[in-house]
Amino acid sequence: MIVFKARFGLVLAALLLSLPALAVTDYQAVDIPFTKELADVKASLTPAVRDEIEKIYIPQKKLRTRLTNPKNDPTIEPIALTVPRSESGLNQLAEKLAAPGKAKELGENLLAKIKKNGPSSKDSIRVELKAEDAALLNLKALSRELGKENHQVTLSTRDLTTNADQWGEMKNQLSYLLSKEQLSKINKKVRNGSDLSLEEDMLPPFPKRMAGKFIVYRGPNCFHASLSFYDQQMPKSPEINIKEEEGYHRSMINYDELWRVISNQFYEIDPRHNPLKYGDLMVFFQVPDHASKTINFKWIRHTSVYLFGPYTYSKGSKSPSTPYSVKTLAEEWDQWQAMVPTLGMRIYRRQVNGQAELPMGRDDWIY
Repeated sequence: MIVFKARFGLVLAALLLSLPALAVTDYQAVDIPFTKELADVKASLTPAVRDEIEKIYIPQKKLRTRLTNPKNDPTIEPIALTVPRSESGLNQLAEKLAAPGKAKELGENLLAKIKKNGPSSKDSIRVELKAEDAALLNLKALSRELGKENHQVTLSTRDLTTNADQWGEMKNQLSYLLSKEQLSKINKKVRNGSDLSLEEDMLPPFPKRMAGKFIVYRGPNCFHASLSFYDQQMPKSPEINIKEEEGYHRSMINYDELWRVISNQFYEIDPRHNPLKYGDLMVFFQVPDHASKTINFKWIRHTSVYLFGPYTYSKGSKSPSTPYSVKTLAEEWDQWQAMVPTLGMRIYRRQVNGQAELPMGRDDWIY
């Protein structure tokens, strides 16, 4: 038996040596399909939480800045309203948003803007407010009209620490993006039995500072919010933020710039076999009808960063009317599925200590 095994081993070795050596490019990449059903995505951490949905509002000072644009800054975005075309709807909106005694004048002003846009079959139309409209508006009411929702999430440390494996895994995932100082404060709160606030305790510096807040500039978008989650200096790097768009804030990230960062600093995971972890980048695509072996960055529609349980961190668009906020993945999925019927998602995980590197040949990137 021993002699047989030895002879078999020699034959097998000779056979393997006779086969041609495979180069790296000979190996076929694993085909990971687009995720098209939210049920296919699983969470690695599902701690018990208290979730309070709050309404967040644009501060009146920022509304005034966007209305009057005192420095005539082209990157400050004017305020736009969706105005009903019906007489009753227009009058109701004017009553709700007008300064005292200005409802009729505001209604006439909005009607003139609608007429200026010309005929349309739509029930409502987007109109832009000008500096001269400021005197007609109740800024407090306007702030309420433009309000958005944000999740205030609190973790029960008592429930969290009763499961040693889950608490250990959470600390491990957080250590990837949070500083030692932040982790020390979290551990101290846990030892004292104090609950943890997602916004205050469990976000890196930039998202912690910006969560629940609005800006005034046109440009900083979901791509900027996502990259800043990992490193607030990343979107400022001239090696990443290469192109400056006229009329947009310098911080805006284009989808080709985002795709370069993903290609250099992230690797894709298959959510069918890998539960999501804190800090995973979720990229929403408009999947083409035709089959393709490669992904085109022009298909990208939105990005957000996964946190834990059902929660994500993102900014809705490049408009300052969308805040940096905590949402649920279901909320983001439903919103984008309504706009993109062929919605698909892919998940990318950042390399530890990933360094931004430009591709060797940049000529094939169209700016």
